Amino acid sequence: MDVREILENIDRLLHQCRLDEAEAYMKSCLEQAHSEGRTDIEITVYNELAGFYRDCGNFDNSLLCCRRSEELLDIIKEGDTPRRCAALLNSANACRASGLLDEAYGYYEKIWDILQGLSDEDDLLSSYYNNLALLHQEAGRWEDARDCLENALHIAERSPEGEIRTAISRSNLAVCLIRLGCLDEAKNILAPAMDIFKGRSPSDFHYSAALAAMGDILFNEGKYPEAAEYYEAALSEIELHMGRNNFFDTVSGNLAAAYDKSGGRPVIKGAELCRRYFEAFGRPMLKRNFGDILQKLACGLAGEGSECLGFDDEISADHDFGPSFVIWVDDDTFERFGSELQAAYDLLPKTFMGMKRLITPHGDGRTGVMRISDFLAKFTGCGHVPVSYEEWLCTDDALLACAVNGEVYMDYSGEFEDIRRRLRVGQPQAVRLKKLAQQLALAGQSGQYNYNRAVMRGDSGAAFVALSDFMQSSARAAHILCGRYAPYSKWLFKSAALLPRLGNISDIIRDISEGKDVRRGIDMICRILGDEVRSQLIADSTEEYLAQLAEEVSAFADRVIIAEEIILMEWNWFDKVQNEGGRADCQDDWETFSIMRRSQYYCWNEELLRSLLLDFRAAAEDGRNPIREKYGYMMQSTAPARFEEIKSSLPDISEEKAALREAIIPIQVGWMEEFAEKYPRLAAGARVIHTYEDSPAQTSYETYLRGELSTYSDVTLKLYGGFIVSVSNAEKNLAGMIMERSVKMYGFGSLAEAEEKQ
Repeated sequence: MDVREILENIDRLLHQCRLDEAEAYMKSCLEQAHSEGRTDIEITVYNELAGFYRDCGNFDNSLLCCRRSEELLDIIKEGDTPRRCAALLNSANACRASGLLDEAYGYYEKIWDILQGLSDEDDLLSSYYNNLALLHQEAGRWEDARDCLENALHIAERSPEGEIRTAISRSNLAVCLIRLGCLDEAKNILAPAMDIFKGRSPSDFHYSAALAAMGDILFNEGKYPEAAEYYEAALSEIELHMGRNNFFDTVSGNLAAAYDKSGGRPVIKGAELCRRYFEAFGRPMLKRNFGDILQKLACGLAGEGSECLGFDDEISADHDFGPSFVIWVDDDTFERFGSELQAAYDLLPKTFMGMKRLITPHGDGRTGVMRISDFLAKFTGCGHVPVSYEEWLCTDDALLACAVNGEVYMDYSGEFEDIRRRLRVGQPQAVRLKKLAQQLALAGQSGQYNYNRAVMRGDSGAAFVALSDFMQSSARAAHILCGRYAPYSKWLFKSAALLPRLGNISDIIRDISEGKDVRRGIDMICRILGDEVRSQLIADSTEEYLAQLAEEVSAFADRVIIAEEIILMEWNWFDKVQNEGGRADCQDDWETFSIMRRSQYYCWNEELLRSLLLDFRAAAEDGRNPIREKYGYMMQSTAPARFEEIKSSLPDISEEKAALREAIIPIQVGWMEEFAEKYPRLAAGARVIHTYEDSPAQTSYETYLRGELSTYSDVTLKLYGGFIVSVSNAEKNLAGMIMERSVKMYGFGSLAEAEEKQ
């Protein structure tokens, strides 16, 4: 048996807070040492076990170990050596902890006599003063305790390796000063100790005393909520290193008093619990031990679990719940530092604010160190943010809800937050519409058709299934219409209640689930969903059967796919346009550009969109830039001299095409005049209407339209003319239709609202 190896193993187990294993290991070492006649090892282990029991509040066993250690020292006739001195210190502490104060003082007299004959034993002398101070505190002799601790601090500060001893002495001295009413002095003494202890991995079990002392200072200053935070952290450290001992009980009492003074213990949700846990232990540990890679780390809580959605309650705490957080890293950082990060995370306290994390096999892997690529693969199906239409279409909204929920507490680079932002807002409109069409079709089929037929047949089982399908599909459709990802069915209806505009659907679903006026509830939900679809200009028919409306939504999605390809091509060409005065600000404003173009193209029919897309593809193959050509044609009115210089580079326009173009323009100008009369404020913020109003500084609606139509092929222009005629025959105003889409994309509920707020 090797004593050094034994002590290293004990230290390792205690540092990892594996208290039960540490106790079992020490007992086995005692048995083996006794059987092998290794009295020296028995003495060492008994002293270690005595300290362990004392710290854990098992004072009787602590005393027994100390007595046995002294007996063995007498058997081997140990003189006044450092080993006997250390053993007597243990005995004195055990007596103090057991309330045997007079006996403890007797031990310190013996220890002092031994120390007088020893030299170069600063560690023992520092321990003597620190522990005698604790005895003086128990006896209420606070002035004597302060004198002892000042001596201990002086000894620790002169040691080249006395940082932890300095922190211990400062913490103990601060406790004395608090009791003596010297709060400012206590705070100044304690501050350096907090810096020494904070963030260590593994933490030092004396840190709990420093945290508790800071709590006492704040409590005495009347800062009760702040004091409670320190007491909570102290309790976590105590339980981690020593279990629930008498010190735990004392600090618990102080915490209760702090909460009582501050209006009661706050009821906090899981996300807030985890945020406070991270700030108390996670952030300090990472800053101290991983400062060089801090920029590469993102920390927070997101993913699966009711607390990530903010829906946790008292029932949620039965599994996979409690103080925790995630450390997200890229693949390279994971390979280089993942194991080290996880080991440090595992050494953090397991309890906080009275909660202990209970992890089941199903919940394993939700917290701790995680690759960003694994996070994305789990919730998107690929190791990156989806890019293509096909990748997005394969995503599951319930999983996306996991990816974007919760909160990120730390992300200095902002890269992980940007990933979540792209997941939150990056889903293509066409994918959103296809998913909406699917849910509308399911809701219509199950609620408006299957349920009624099941009831007519008297098939209650089929009716129940149909009703369940309807409630889920309608709630998911409501989420999509509100721009949200619907969570798992477990939380689907709770989430639906929080939706803007459509939250009332949740109340109707609740009534349906309780059997209250089911058919009327189904009709109400279908009407609400249909009205919202029409309000968002996704469909314009008055069809009440959702499955039929879903077909119209799906067809609109197909048009959007084409329109988006057109808009992206336009944006790339727009980026390459060379202006006379240099690059224009609008060439870097994708949001405005995309809204303007979508507002127009989303109004077109599929045949017209496909024709324009063919025009653009042909232009790309020929190396032409239709956007540059459009602006070139406009110069005939806005910059005639410049137009004469460039007109030879523009495609010729036949007389037939020009005639058709000029036949279309007055219709659209008329619509814009009509719109301007009805919505003068909105019109004032747009282009001037007529070509005669052109100037080098502004291009009119009419001139812009003329330039754009000039770039269309003959086929596309004819189709466009037919489209304009169809809009006119339907007594609609295309200018108003486009502007309505535009203001809604900017977040207004209607043209009237936008007009009022101009």
